[in-house]
Amino acid sequence: MPVRTQAESLGFQISGELVRCSGREPSHLYQCYFDEDGNEYILRRGILTIIAADGRVV
Repeated sequence: MPVRTQAESLGFQISGELVRCSGREPSHLYQCYFDEDGNEYILRRGILTIIAADGRVV
């Protein structure tokens, strides 16, 4: 399931476009993205974790 779809199902709105940050990916199992507001989206084995710009884990 795409990052945007999972984020919306969690009630979180992605701001603008997502930018991949492969330098923060410790292995091929991870995909890391940032949106325009500085929120971080970590996709690991298809499961999304969102770290909001203020540090909250969504």
